[in-house]
Amino acid sequence: MTRRPLVKVLVASVLAIALGPGAARAAAATRPTIEITVIHALRTDGGLSIDPQLKDLPQLTREPFVRYNVYKLLDRKRLPLESGKAAASALVNGRTLQVTLIEPTADGGVPRYHVRAEIDEPGKRAFLKLLEVTASSDEPFFVGGQSYQGGTLFIELVVRS
Repeated sequence: MTRRPLVKVLVASVLAIALGPGAARAAAATRPTIEITVIHALRTDGGLSIDPQLKDLPQLTREPFVRYNVYKLLDRKRLPLESGKAAASALVNGRTLQVTLIEPTADGGVPRYHVRAEIDEPGKRAFLKLLEVTASSDEPFFVGGQSYQGGTLFIELVVRS
């Protein structure tokens, strides 16, 4: 029986104790995630109605959002982003959103993220073949225009780091 696996475990344990749990959390915290928010926008004869969980979106007062007066949050989730690997999320309309981190960059020392978004439907032509955006952390960008239950789906994408 070899002692190498035991030595590796002991070395890893000593490093974990020496660096403390904060080092592991700090390393994990620097990995970017993509926050995906799916919004159903409708135009009705009634007044303005915004889901309370969407009240913090100032974009709803600008084009093209002002064409609608009812906004419902359908889904919100965070997925990890890794360079070159697609993070996939099923959408409420049966399509799949894939977001890929192309590369993290820095602009004047501020981290920015070059990401690609694609929406497809199994067995059919892609709805959104390719959208590439370079955004700072916490800077939202939107994909929209898919018909859904008498309204339109808007997808807010935000890289979080």
